[in-house]
Amino acid sequence: TSEELHAMYPDMDVHERETAAVNKYGAIFIVGMGWPMNDGSPPEEVRSPGYDDWNLNGDIIVRHPLTEYRHELSSMGIRVDKDSLLKQLEHRGVLNKERDLAFQRAVIEDKVPLSYGGGLGISRLCMLLLRTGHIGEVQVGVWHDEHYKQAMDAGIDMIPDRIVAAAKTE
Repeated sequence: TSEELHAMYPDMDVHERETAAVNKYGAIFIVGMGWPMNDGSPPEEVRSPGYDDWNLNGDIIVRHPLTEYRHELSSMGIRVDKDSLLKQLEHRGVLNKERDLAFQRAVIEDKVPLSYGGGLGISRLCMLLLRTGHIGEVQVGVWHDEHYKQAMDAGIDMIPDRIVAAAKTE
């Protein structure tokens, strides 16, 4: 669970904990992200209060062989029901603001079926299989100019989202 991972590595931030765990085990499945830790520390990951039940969600994270860093392949969970939705909206302090949104209202009024969701991030799986270090190497994305330039300068062959004018030399 996210609480167990926090207890194993209490002095690390979230991504450092996940990286330490995947370096130790190769792959991990973290359950229960969204709530603050029992010691009052921030949650393993900030999650939307109107999507998954924070007690019933989880991520599959592996060690990326190129970057030697945590690499999230999947996020999944049981969707909120009325009780979990109201608790999570209240915890975030947005109950009055968000309970009247169309989806939240439908959940509260039992007008949508209970469900689950998630799946593999295909681009992230391609990154792992092709051993690329940047998602821009396997999918088109819109990158701000400075990020695109940094990636290209670092030798990352990103799929271009635009024509980049060559720098003028004087």
